[in-house]
Amino acid sequence: MNLSNKKQIVFISISSDLYGSSKLLLTLVLQLKKLSKEFHPIVCLPYEEGLLKDRLIRENIEIVEMPVLKLKREMLKSLKFQQFFKDYKMAKKILHAKLNGRKIHCVHSNTLATLFGSIYCFRRNTVHLFHIHEIMDTPWYIKYFFSLLQLIFANKIVYNSNATERFYTNTIGLLKKKSTMIFNGVERLRPFLNNAQVLQLKSELFKSNADDILIGLIGRFNRLKGHKLLLEAFKTIHLNHPNVKLCLVGSPPDGQEHFLHDIKDKIEKEGMTSNVVILPFQEDIYSIIDSLDIIVVPSTEPESFGIIAVEAMLSKRIVIASNLGGLADVIDHNVTGLLFEPNNKEELTKAISKVIEDADLKKDLERKAYLKAKEKFSSESMTRKFISVYNAIEQ
Repeated sequence: MNLSNKKQIVFISISSDLYGSSKLLLTLVLQLKKLSKEFHPIVCLPYEEGLLKDRLIRENIEIVEMPVLKLKREMLKSLKFQQFFKDYKMAKKILHAKLNGRKIHCVHSNTLATLFGSIYCFRRNTVHLFHIHEIMDTPWYIKYFFSLLQLIFANKIVYNSNATERFYTNTIGLLKKKSTMIFNGVERLRPFLNNAQVLQLKSELFKSNADDILIGLIGRFNRLKGHKLLLEAFKTIHLNHPNVKLCLVGSPPDGQEHFLHDIKDKIEKEGMTSNVVILPFQEDIYSIIDSLDIIVVPSTEPESFGIIAVEAMLSKRIVIASNLGGLADVIDHNVTGLLFEPNNKEELTKAISKVIEDADLKKDLERKAYLKAKEKFSSESMTRKFISVYNAIEQ
């Protein structure tokens, strides 16, 4: 196959894991390969093992392992960039060797936190596309830094939700001229589990029986996912509904293991060890969702989208989420799920209790949520919109 005849799209990923933005990148790359013979995706990854790397290799997607210039808050505070620029020179050398003369059509930076594409394309005749998956609002000055980063270093910006687009374009209005919004696309390829399989998983993973109601929070253990808030609400819920269990599924980022330790300590101190189950990151996330009854996304800071909410909707599971950021784009309150005031334990408690006690309401919300997710958040629709963006790029 003569790859030089195709348009080379170089994707830059900050991680080899399969959370959030990395999962979205995998979906986009695989759909691009499926829907268009015009483009050839190349995915640049950091030097680390992970499920994203494994899947890309399995799907025969070209990868490049190199420094991706991950921007960290500590770097901004210390202003120490010497190693950063050494890594840039090394990354450029590795990428050029891999390309072997092939011309890049576009560098697609998958999140604001990777800066290789910004520096590589700056003052070079190579188009740089920033795909924005995060709302960076703390500390106060950070939103201006990342808004300016987009303004100076991006030829094209794609925001993953209306909330993300509003956040940055309200900060710097000039961003509107180079930006567009494309909702994240999510697909469920795995068949639904049958009742026997669900009961088996409930027993094996969560030590529960057919009568137990399982509330799940699926996501990283970090600052903003709301684990402590949900634990506080769960204490009250469990008093009125003893057959309810809480299931926390996910792992902390490297270097942030203290978030998981804090949650485990709190569970033990509150005497909830028999009612709360913690599982590490699971690749087959749809089997996990199928075995849960209620999915809660209690984020305490704005999420730009909330992929897990859509995955739950595609699995016909009720979603209760903070009325914050992109989650409000995904869920229509009292129509396709329930939204509650962010950080409000009482509202969260009422919302969970409501769907536990009203089975008909729960079923109706789940049905409407499934239809919305299928129609509005399909991976094929997302990819076709990206193809239009790539085709509009002039070389």
